[in-house]
Amino acid sequence: MNLKVSFQDVSKKYSLTTSKKEKIIDMFFPNKSKAGFYGVRNISFDVLEGETIGFVGINGSGKSTMSNLLARMIPPTSGEIDMDGQPSLIAIAAGLNNSLTGKDNIYLKCLMMGFTKKEIEEMYDSIVEFADIGEFINQPVKSYSSGMKSRLGFSISIHNNPDILIIDEALSVGDQTFYQKCVDRITEFKKQGKTIFFVSHSISQIEKICDRVAWMHYGELKMFDETKVVVAEYKKFIDWFNKLSKQEKADYQNEHKEGRKKPLVRKTSTRRTLKSKRLQSTGMKSKIQLSILTVLLLISGASLFINQPLKITASDKTETENNESAEEAVWEKITEEKIILADETSLYSDDRLDTDAQMKLSFGSTVELIAQNKEVAQVKYNNEQYYLSKKDLASLPIQSEEVNTSIFEPYFSERVRNSYQFLTAFIGATVSDLEGNINGGEMRELNGNTALYLPHENMYYLIEQDEVTGMVINDIQEVLPETISLPEEEAVFNNNMQQFFIRGTQFDYIINNTDHTLTIADKSSTL
Repeated sequence: MNLKVSFQDVSKKYSLTTSKKEKIIDMFFPNKSKAGFYGVRNISFDVLEGETIGFVGINGSGKSTMSNLLARMIPPTSGEIDMDGQPSLIAIAAGLNNSLTGKDNIYLKCLMMGFTKKEIEEMYDSIVEFADIGEFINQPVKSYSSGMKSRLGFSISIHNNPDILIIDEALSVGDQTFYQKCVDRITEFKKQGKTIFFVSHSISQIEKICDRVAWMHYGELKMFDETKVVVAEYKKFIDWFNKLSKQEKADYQNEHKEGRKKPLVRKTSTRRTLKSKRLQSTGMKSKIQLSILTVLLLISGASLFINQPLKITASDKTETENNESAEEAVWEKITEEKIILADETSLYSDDRLDTDAQMKLSFGSTVELIAQNKEVAQVKYNNEQYYLSKKDLASLPIQSEEVNTSIFEPYFSERVRNSYQFLTAFIGATVSDLEGNINGGEMRELNGNTALYLPHENMYYLIEQDEVTGMVINDIQEVLPETISLPEEEAVFNNNMQQFFIRGTQFDYIINNTDHTLTIADKSSTL
């Protein structure tokens, strides 16, 4: 077989800028000698035509960086990537415009792929049939459930028919029928001799689909061998890691994360060394320019305090107190999505917060902040306006690109582990669709809300206005952020640190280690 893809000593470095100013300076005056963070470093491997290569590794290991490098979405900082063919990245709902209909999105994405209008018309029916979303194809994508978006995005991508496919977590959502349809199409591509790169947290998917597996570990290629060999070693590592104490896990992760900031060690030619010296010179100039800007800012800031009084009289104090009271009464209009930070908080009908509470919300519930003063926030919840204490609100965390339901698979009970892909497909569906496909459920009340309980899986579907807005899975094992390599900025914790909220690419997740539950919610819902 012919060589299809070759990585030779490939590294990708990201600058660790702390402000917009630094980012702009780094953009115009790049300094490769400056400290940074290596997404991947010194990666070398060869892939033959027709092979299917899997990528495994805990969160933050560099799998997404490898996907983007393979898809030519980002260039390497150093090293060479040779490809014999055109790559195509298949990622769920990538590039879909929420304001356009499904039909318009098909035409838009296919035109971006280089197809003519005639070619799009010829394969349009095939795309719609594979997506299987029926009459919704003529509705705006913003009205779709998460599963419908996933099916449409996958269907469009596979009809591009490239000879090198990069599939990044594209099979982590959808029901069992759609999952099997995708696997059949991938199998068909393999028979056609296409080269496939498959990124997934699901070991069972990796074992079923891949010929060889690359184990990424904190930006480095730890193993690259036959599937059964790598998977066996990877499972041993996961078992070992899960047995560590919380402090041991944190120490292990910090050690490896700091290692990714160290300078790259590689062989360089004389020409590259000279180039590096020129870049160092450029970097020194940018440092001088930045120093000058910093001094000017400090001088400007200091001038603001020169004419301030050094003493505060009694009348000044009274005036200050009055100003503070006035400040509390001033309302600032603002539109921002927030989450409830307290374990439980009350919503009131007036801004004094001294009447009977209208309702209570638990940690992780999302509300729309519409106004605030110093102490009180006015929010909208289920199209109704309420007031609550401002300290009970928190900003949403940064969306985690690597978090999806499959990373929680090891923590599920065996009954849920075997069916969660099918079960999550009904989030966003109507209650009638749910009851038509799920047998043995019974309607109950959960925390004051209507829910459908499935006794076999010991889980609930959350229902709001005849729509399935999420699910609550019971009996999960304790989930720690460091176990799933979740950066601090991608999680919000409650007061006792036993619950945390994550915003993934498709769903919101609330982990409750006290009750041993995992709540999965459509991002458009309010829980």
